[in-house]
Amino acid sequence: MNQTSSRLSAGFLLGLHCLIIAAALLGAQQGGTKESLPSPEQRKFRAREADRWNQEGLRLFAEGRFVDAARAFQKVYELFPNVPDVGYNLGLAYQRAGRYEESLGPLRKSSSLKPSDHGVQRALGVSLLNVNRLREGADLLERSLAGDPTNVDTLYYLALAYYDLKDFDRAEERLRWMFERNPDSALLHLRTGNTHRINRRYQEALAELQKARALDPNLPSLYLELGLTYIGLKDAAAAQTAIEEEVRRHPGSAEAHLTLGELFLVVKHDYARALEMIQRAQELGIEPVRAEFDLGDSYFRLNQLDDGERHLQQAVKLDPKHRRAHFLLAKVYQRQRKEDQARREFELAASLAQREHAELVSSFRTLAEGEESSK
Repeated sequence: MNQTSSRLSAGFLLGLHCLIIAAALLGAQQGGTKESLPSPEQRKFRAREADRWNQEGLRLFAEGRFVDAARAFQKVYELFPNVPDVGYNLGLAYQRAGRYEESLGPLRKSSSLKPSDHGVQRALGVSLLNVNRLREGADLLERSLAGDPTNVDTLYYLALAYYDLKDFDRAEERLRWMFERNPDSALLHLRTGNTHRINRRYQEALAELQKARALDPNLPSLYLELGLTYIGLKDAAAAQTAIEEEVRRHPGSAEAHLTLGELFLVVKHDYARALEMIQRAQELGIEPVRAEFDLGDSYFRLNQLDDGERHLQQAVKLDPKHRRAHFLLAKVYQRQRKEDQARREFELAASLAQREHAELVSSFRTLAEGEESSK
């Protein structure tokens, strides 16, 4: 588990060891009167329930099942919202599930209770970046960096933030610090490989990822990143092997299952296996628009048009600006001889053609489909 989430196995347990005390003090903390304090039996019951849901959340998070982990941590949060580590872990689970807006509330609560905690500052800063609140996110990450100056993720996300803010000198400085302060970090090489891959420098990406593997062969998302890099290198067989290894090592990774499904869909044309992997990713809590679009595409390729229509309609309902979903839905309507509906969807797709949906910018499908993805 990378440094952003290491508190789940350390700091969060420390916080929950304090739950018995927190239970005893809960009424006073919330300003209740003596008559409103819970009984000792009630306090013990609530502490036991919190510990049970906490352990479940830890297990699910470790398996990469972030949506399910968030549901478990939510139960703890409802019982003890004023324990800082509880809000931290709930917010982090939402963040890792890609639900950044939902992560903000518990992370802000945790930050208000423990304002000098650099781990909370980092997590909240990352979520703010992902909802395009760049300056606020960068400021929090800088505060986190002051307390933890070698953290790879803090430096990495600061560099991304400053690039987006067009502050290139600061971005380059944070990247330089990332290397200077972490020469033997597997996570450093993973992040560097990811950056090279996004910029289509695939051989450089592969070299960095191989360094990461030598340092920590069980690093989450390492083999997924290798798979994406091999796709960039036009080596579909190696990509499949790498992504299957990610699924084997981290069976709760929704992203790995979805990417493997997209490989079967776009490259291997094995639509039955594609559906299996995409549906599993959906069960694990992948971002819903991506799953609906991929399911719609799978059914379209299988000529199961009613199922394809249903999933693509859901995709455009969830994201009305998803140009490719509108275009594919138009093709479904066209095959169904629903000419008016097809024409309307083609017109919508054309109007969005200059604003390709950000969801697909660095995805497997963009790499695998190449120029086809922008048609």
